[in-house]
Amino acid sequence: MSVSSTDPAPTTPRRPIRRRLIYLAVGLAASGALIALLAFAEPANDQRSQSPLLGKPAPPISGTAIIGAPVSLSQLAGKWVLVNFFASWCVPCREEEPQLEAFQIEHSRRGDATILAVEFDQSDLRSAGPFLRSFGASFPAVNDPSAVVAYGVTGIPETYLVDPSGTVVAKFFGAITAAEVDHEIART
Repeated sequence: MSVSSTDPAPTTPRRPIRRRLIYLAVGLAASGALIALLAFAEPANDQRSQSPLLGKPAPPISGTAIIGAPVSLSQLAGKWVLVNFFASWCVPCREEEPQLEAFQIEHSRRGDATILAVEFDQSDLRSAGPFLRSFGASFPAVNDPSAVVAYGVTGIPETYLVDPSGTVVAKFFGAITAAEVDHEIART
């Protein structure tokens, strides 16, 4: 059987083209929705978190000094206190340490705020002091395992901002910056 030149040329069905157009339209709509979601979402660097402690008196902290003199949270009343749970093996803790020191230096000049670091991991006690000293930490650090439980710390770094009256006003999860903490203090 031969094909004659008078046979009409085979036509391609329109369904595959229509299907491609539908896929393209759905893809564009999904991309537009994703762009809108990202445009109106909270910034990723906003590390504030929820906590049952917010608005409540800060649980007590006291313990053996890792660096600095022995200190308790109650001794720091009347100042803003940044309670920072850390460990020397924690990479984000290493990243935030220079920021914590910058915050400490600036606020120690003003006399309005300080940091109280608390060791998170009891097996890390030998490394905690050298870790903090390697960054020139000028704030006290203590070993108080009961504070880890009282604050409900589940991961590190985890940081709580306590106002001068002793109330927990913010919780940060992950590495923080001095500017984020200053912003939170100004907000409250």
